[in-house]
Amino acid sequence: MTFATRCVAALLLASTICVNATQSKKTDPSPEVDTSPPAQTMDLSEVITLLRQQQKDLFEQKELLQAQTEEIAGLKQELDILRSPTPTAAKSATDTTQAPTQALTTEQLAVASDTSQPKTQEQKKTETGKSVAKAQADDPTRAMLEDFIGGWRLPGTDAALRIGGYVKASVVNSFDGLEIKDRFIVGSIPVGDDGDDIEAQSSITASQSRLNFDLREPTDVGVLRAFIEGDFAGDGDTFRLRHAFGQRGHVLAGKTWSAFVDTAASPEEVDFEGLNGRINVRQSQVRIMPNLGKEYEFQLSMEDPNPQVQNGQGVSRTPDIVASGRFQPHPRLHVKLGLLSRQIRAQVDSSAGGGIEKQYAWGATLSGRLTTPQLDKRDSLLFQFNAGDGIGRYVNDLSSVGSFDGIVNPETGELKLFDILAGYVSYQHWWPGGRNMRSNFTFGVVEVDNPDFVSGDAYKRTLRFSSNLMWTPTPRIDLGAEYLWGNRKNENGKNGDATQFQLAARYRF
Repeated sequence: MTFATRCVAALLLASTICVNATQSKKTDPSPEVDTSPPAQTMDLSEVITLLRQQQKDLFEQKELLQAQTEEIAGLKQELDILRSPTPTAAKSATDTTQAPTQALTTEQLAVASDTSQPKTQEQKKTETGKSVAKAQADDPTRAMLEDFIGGWRLPGTDAALRIGGYVKASVVNSFDGLEIKDRFIVGSIPVGDDGDDIEAQSSITASQSRLNFDLREPTDVGVLRAFIEGDFAGDGDTFRLRHAFGQRGHVLAGKTWSAFVDTAASPEEVDFEGLNGRINVRQSQVRIMPNLGKEYEFQLSMEDPNPQVQNGQGVSRTPDIVASGRFQPHPRLHVKLGLLSRQIRAQVDSSAGGGIEKQYAWGATLSGRLTTPQLDKRDSLLFQFNAGDGIGRYVNDLSSVGSFDGIVNPETGELKLFDILAGYVSYQHWWPGGRNMRSNFTFGVVEVDNPDFVSGDAYKRTLRFSSNLMWTPTPRIDLGAEYLWGNRKNENGKNGDATQFQLAARYRF
């Protein structure tokens, strides 16, 4: 019994005694002792029993109140869980566009208030899986990301970005004097006495490394793409732009490979310069690529003309028009035919009379790749044949030497175009043993039909041969060794040759 209970009992007892005493004094004023039975009053034990019952009732009410408080706290916690996403659902939310927070539905409130049957872990996992599946089904970039390997979502958008490129280290050793030491440009081979004062050089460089960014975003008009790439092969290892274009479906605008180029028919080489007779140019353009079926691919483009003329200055006025078609009649064979139409305009030097001269030029290219599984199912034969007037800037070796679209007669001021034949054949063989080792044997030629008034030391013909051994020990690493030989012949019949050996290691990311 508590102190308060005892106090109450004492007060009740004292009150009862006082009442009895008062009543006795009023009925019998004499001091005689009353022998009659006493009046019926509440006993102390009964008071204590009553107080204990009240204490028990208060304790039961307290327990009931505490249980109700705990139940309210549990309901509040479940409501908070329903209002906030689970970790898995939050991850799904980052894969879709952000949406405003929604109010709880009637079903969710019913589940939150139903505490009689708490959810098991298996039920919660099932509901979370359904939420993730719905988020993925509604994801507009899901199909794009399946094909866009390596792309990652930009937070808060539907766009995905992929960063790529490679780090390449090259060791180049020239056995003969060349004007450029880090690559093999056949047109720069000295002829006759011109090479007596040029010493053979070596080079170790990483400037051929590349970096690119590829951004893609699904929209109501299709997937939009933006691509930019550069290397560090500029003067002094400075960054040099290679590609920068935007694309929506079958329409492209920006700088990239010309539609006259066939990248699928390019041999694998260690040399950064590449084949002398290959069509190899990147330039600004607007291109459309209509879909003509699985076996056909058509391209039509307007491209930057940038004519290069000797004894004058090229004038860009009319864009080059390129039409090309790619045909794949068999899984083992693809063939590409390209046609080029251009206008060569030149500002004639004042010493030759000045003024503007122009000539219409044309070009054609036929290239392809044929898989030859006689030795290994991956072996292939590659080829390209090019011909035209005024297409020197499109041919790799002539573009490196410079100004082989046309030449102005210094005496008459007349513009003449260079007639050009160029091409190559290459065979790639994969060595047995599953070691990802292969070799490429490539031969290229460039032939220039010069106008009658050119000097005797003018470029007439170049030949180039290379053989290499390539090894990919892991998917991201390529190692290669290559031997190169080249010969240049001038208009007067004199010629010179040179050899070079290169090693390269490339790590792709």
